[in-house]
Parts: sequence; C-alpha cells; structure tokens
Amino acid sequence: MRLKRHKDYKRYMNMYCQTFHFRKPFQVLVDADFIQTALDQRIDLRTQIPKVLCDASKQMVTPCTMALLKSRGEDASGAFLASKRFEKRRCKHQQAVDEALCLSQIISTSNPHNYVVASQSKKLRSQFGQVPGVPLLYINRSNMILEPPSEVTLSKTKQIEGGKTHASTKELATLKTVKVKNNGQVSLDAKLAKKLEEKAESKKAKREAVKAKILKKRQGPKEPNPLSIKKKKPKTTPTASAKPVASEGGEEPEKKKRRRRKGGKGDSGEATTSVGGDESS
Repeated sequence: MRLKRHKDYKRYMNMYCQTFHFRKPFQVLVDADFIQTALDQRIDLRTQIPKVLCDASKQMVTPCTMALLKSRGEDASGAFLASKRFEKRRCKHQQAVDEALCLSQIISTSNPHNYVVASQSKKLRSQFGQVPGVPLLYINRSNMILEPPSEVTLSKTKQIEGGKTHASTKELATLKTVKVKNNGQVSLDAKLAKKLEEKAESKKAKREAVKAKILKKRQGPKEPNPLSIKKKKPKTTPTASAKPVASEGGEEPEKKKRRRRKGGKGDSGEATTSVGGDESS
C-alpha cells in the first residue's frame, strides 16, 4: 500500500471513530462476492483488512451469506469453507433470504452497531452510501480499497461537529434570563431564573430518590467474608485400628503369642518357639 493512500485511510477511520464512535477492533460485514473475489485474487482477508483499516478488525458473516455460498455448489466450495473461519453474525431470518435484504436490515438507516461493509456489489454500496457513517470496502483487481466518506456522511459529520461548538439548550435557556441594560449592567429575569431553579431542584430530587432506592436494596445484615472464616475441623470417629484400652485393674492386656519357625540346614523337621515359653522340638 502506498504511503499517501495509507494516510488517507487512517484519516477516514479516525473521522468515523471520533464522530460516529466506532470501536476497535472494527466489525466488518463481508458478503459472498467479496469472499469469492478475495479467494480468486489470493488475498488473505484476515491480514489485508486490518492493514486497510489501519487497526485490528473482526470479519463477520451472516447465515444468509453462508446459505448463498452453499447454494452455488462446488464452484463456491472454497469460499464457503473460508466463510466458516469468520465470526457468525446472527440475523432475524429463520430461513435464508436475499443477502442484500439481510445486510440492509442489519445496517438499517443509521448503522447502529457501527459495521464496516465489504461488498463487491455497486448497487449495495450506493445504497449504503446514503446511510451516514458506513465505511465501504471493495476489491479492484488485487487491491483492497476503502471508499472515501460519502456526501451524506460528510454533511452529518459537519452537523455533529458544529453542534459541539454551539451553545446547548440548557445554556440558551440560561442566556434568556440575562438582561443587559443601556449602562452595561447585567441583571437576571426573576421569573425565568425561578423556573430554572425549580427544574434543577426537581431533577436533583429525582436523582436522590433513585440513589435512596439503590441504598435500600443494599442495606441488610452483612455476612462475614467467607475467606476469613475458619473452617470447622471434621470430627474423628474411633476406628478398629485403635490401641487396646487397659483393664480396670490397671494391668496391661496380655500380649499375643507369636509362633516362630526355625529350620536347620540338615534337619528335616520343624522347631517352633513361643514368646515367653520353652522351646519344643
């Protein structure tokens, strides 16, 4: 991409971000012909679209677009597989409808979700050019091009930027209460000033009422932090492997006798001994 073109694209996207509140990563709606053309020209959309938009982007495809690619058969099998890699953007249609109708319903009259539209259809691009704040992408031979903002978009931008410099309705209302006399003294109209004060007080009362409701919900017995509570130790139950308890007289229980076998090298018999007893052969 040439340096001058890159600077132009960056300026366009900055305008969309500042005026129409586009967020990064940019969401790009891709149509069927755009995917097919990119595949024919061997353009990787996941790397080229972020370069053109000068920032990260998410490529999105609707179920209606995928249905159109699937209906084209083997000729569009590669484009259909490529569309599966993109993020799916749900539409309201239970059964697939015309792709242009699906995209126009998503963009609507104001592009509320701030989508960038990538389309090879001139008719569709001219239709979306009448909607303010819709960046348009298309492929010319092996180059991806971002169209300059349309006249509708530029006029809307001027209107929004002009609104920032002019006085707001609240400021105009306060200016009406001010009166300048011939000698240069400034005085306030008492009636209008009183009305403005009443409006401000009513708004303040409403805000306080909302805060009070939120605090009421939060009030109540506070439970301790579960991480600061000491865990209860599990009770141990006596098992069969416990040591034998001494008898009432204090005498220790008798030890069990163990028998041990002894065998000599030359002896064929066995000799047994008992603990604490005499040897027996």
